[in-house]
Formats: sequence, C-alpha cells, structure tokens
Amino acid sequence: MWKRILVVLFLFVFCVLFVPLAFELYLHLTSNYEDPIGYVFHAKVGFLYDHKTCPDKVNSFGFVDKPRDVSGNKKKKILLVGDSFVSGTSLARHLEDDLNKSVHGEQVEVIPMGFPGIGLGNMYAFVKEIGSQFHPVAVVAVFNSSTFANDSRVLEAIKLRGHPDHPMGLFFEERNGECVQISADSNFKEYVLKESPSENRHTLYTVLESGLEKIFGRFYAYNWLKDIVAQGGDKNFLGMDREFSYRYYQIKSMPAYAGLLAGWSFPDDLDMNSMFWVATETMPPVFKSALSATKCALLAFNQLAEARDFKFFLAISDDCSVRNNLLQQEFRFRSKPTGRVFLAKEYKNKIVLLAKETRTHFIDLNDSFGDDPLRLHKYNDIHWNENGFRQAAASVSSFLLEQPDFIEKISSENAQ
Repeated sequence: MWKRILVVLFLFVFCVLFVPLAFELYLHLTSNYEDPIGYVFHAKVGFLYDHKTCPDKVNSFGFVDKPRDVSGNKKKKILLVGDSFVSGTSLARHLEDDLNKSVHGEQVEVIPMGFPGIGLGNMYAFVKEIGSQFHPVAVVAVFNSSTFANDSRVLEAIKLRGHPDHPMGLFFEERNGECVQISADSNFKEYVLKESPSENRHTLYTVLESGLEKIFGRFYAYNWLKDIVAQGGDKNFLGMDREFSYRYYQIKSMPAYAGLLAGWSFPDDLDMNSMFWVATETMPPVFKSALSATKCALLAFNQLAEARDFKFFLAISDDCSVRNNLLQQEFRFRSKPTGRVFLAKEYKNKIVLLAKETRTHFIDLNDSFGDDPLRLHKYNDIHWNENGFRQAAASVSSFLLEQPDFIEKISSENAQ
C-alpha cells in the first residue's frame, strides 16, 4: 500500500518537474526568443546596439553582425543598410555568396548596417559616420513599406513618443525649396511626449505582472505562455491606437505642427504607413512632407556617393507592392470613416518616381518575386522568410552585375 503511494507520489513529482523542464528545453532549441540586446544613443547616428550587452551578437560598430576590421582584407566592400530587413538577417550573407559565385572568387564582402525602425536619414548617417571607414565600392539601401513614415520627423515622433523638435535620429526635410539636414538631439529624453494615462497602470494586476517578469522573464516557457495569452486578448492591429492617438494630439496641439497634421484624424483614419497607399493629392500635408523628406535623403545619398567615390543603389522591397491579408483587413477597417481608396501599386509608384527624379539607380524586387510573393514572407508579416531573403539577395546580385558602373568599380579596384 505504502509502496504504491510512494510510487504514485514519485511519478507525480517527476512529471511536475520534468515536463516543464522538457518543455523549456524544447522551446529553447526551437523558438526565436532571445535575450534582449541593449542599445545606446550616439549623437551623430542615433541609436545603435550596445556591443557590451551582447558581444557575441553585436560587433564593435553597434550592428548585429560578426566583427569587422576596417584595416583588414583587400576585398571590395559593399555596405547593405536598412532597418529590420537588414539588422540581424541573412540578407547580407546571401548577397555576398551570390556575388562571389558570379565574380569567381571571394572578392566581395557585404557588410550589413541596420537598425529596426530607421529611415533613409539614419541609413545615410550610418554610411557617412561609420561605413566610410571601409571605403565601400557600393552602398545598397533597402526601402520597404515603413520607410516613408520613418523618414518623417513628425510621424517618427508619434511612433517613438519623441518630440519632433528633438529627434532621436538624423532626418532630412525640404524647407522653402531647399533640403536641410536635422541632426539627432542628445537631450531628446528631456522632451519626450507624455505617456497615455492607463487605468490599469497601478493596479494589483500590473504589480503581479511586474513580479512575474522579474522571476520568470528569462524562461522560454513563460514568454511562450505570455504570447498565447496576448493573442487571445483584444490587442490586435488596433492595440497601439490609444497610445499613438495620445501622442498625435499632443503634437497637433503644438502651433508649429497643427497645420501639418490637418486633414488627418487619427485614429479614425489610416495609420502612418497605410496612408502612402492612397493617391498623393489626397494625402494630408504631413504625409506629403514625408515624400519630400525621402527625396532629400536620396539626394543627400547621391551627393555622399559622389564625394566618397562609391555607387549608390536603392532596393525597393516587394512589400511596397504587396499587402498581406492582415494589412488589407486593417486598411478596409480604417478607411471606412474617410472613404480613402487603396491603390495597389501606389506605394511603389511613389518611391519609383522619387528615385527617377533624383537619378537614383533602383531595383524593384517585386519583379522577381513571382506571381505569389507572399509565399516568400512570414505569415501576415511584411518581412521575408528565409526563402525570401535568398530571393531578394539573388535579385540584388543580378541587378548589380548588370550595372556598368558597378562592374567598372570592381574592375578598377582589381586593377590597383
């Protein structure tokens, strides 16, 4: 009798201890959860990752990449700049492999310089302040369906809760027909916008949640369970509306920006990214100014390329032409109050027009992604899956090798 009780008790304790540990190990081996990487602010370039917090993933330049030596090999250097399409992804590695296969030897080194959520202004800063040390022969900037909004000092302030007069990164703007550069403000923390009031902010629930985070925050199983709970709640694509609208109204109350935000009644209107899919003439002023900012950034990139003797290319992601099901649903929901009309190719057409106006060499990746480009994306996500990164790299590689300026640059380097 007692033996049976002890056996049952042992099995119960074993299951209670072993099953969670086994599940934790399984998630550790198969999930994408990672320890957060710290980041630091630099006056000339904005935010970079902190090498000290994760030296095995972040190099000394502040990018999720392997160590790089500016005085190292004699390979031709190509800088790949962008946001989350570049940072910590396999795009640079695939592009390097494809180029080296085509030029018969390991002659090319592709160096990724990316940070999530940045626009062309910060990409420009990365190249000018950091990338120039590598004396690149070419720079490829990845432009996606978030970049227009990320190029706007005002829209970026809404996204990040910053003050538009004290930006966290570098921006370009058109003023009185001329392009001006606006540098990051080292004192931006003193001017951040107010946080939206929350009825749950000081409740017992948040105290318990904070305690659970401190105790279990580093466990994979805890994060998995937290995601499941979040998915079952009401935090869908409208989850940030409360916070964004609170920031929007703070900026709109500033006399300098009231006119710029006229005609946009967020959250009862399209969001920062979706508005660029409607006809330009129907967009509110702040979105038209974002287009001007992008144009100025492209002009600055071309001027820097001429001054530093490299070739500049723009890779336009296919998500500027394709909207997944979730984003289509979001557009339909948000456009109801205003009757705004979605134009399938409008986002891409806008950046193509700006590239042509600034004489920027560009590749439209949508042309090579086939009839079903969503198969190359993560589910309901603008980001590519691994096959998407391979396809994008192959397309960029083929494009570069068809450019006489690029071939000439490689040939001239080899002749030295």
